[in-house]
Amino acid sequence: MADKLDKLLSDYFTGVLDTNIKLRRAELKYFSKHMPDENIGGGRKQNDYSNPIELSMIREEDDDELSAWIWQKEIIDMWYELTVEPQRTILSERYGSKKSWLAISLIVHADERTCREWRDRFKQGVGVWLSDTPEMVRRFNSINHP
Repeated sequence: MADKLDKLLSDYFTGVLDTNIKLRRAELKYFSKHMPDENIGGGRKQNDYSNPIELSMIREEDDDELSAWIWQKEIIDMWYELTVEPQRTILSERYGSKKSWLAISLIVHADERTCREWRDRFKQGVGVWLSDTPEMVRRFNSINHP
């Protein structure tokens, strides 16, 4: 779990997570028109509903990968807002700038062990919510969209 969470936090602080979300939305928006025709029997579609805005919103809501990334980003955003400034600096320097623990401890004027403890507390809080991301997303969607 630690490796996955470290990778996720690194993606969050470097902007990769935001980019993944934007790219996935663009894929769903532009490449959904090229879906294979499932009307094998021929004939005309009955009750054809073609509101493009609503269809794109439905596609985004039904995409598990996009939902998981959005869920992860929102959880990290919420926990990041709750942290105090030295902890924010530690997280952004470690995961965004890839600095060593010695460099980070000199920046925040704290011991290396303290910096690691603050990072571990943040990871522990976020990890509880992100431990089963696909399952949490399904549960969240079933509550909000019955």
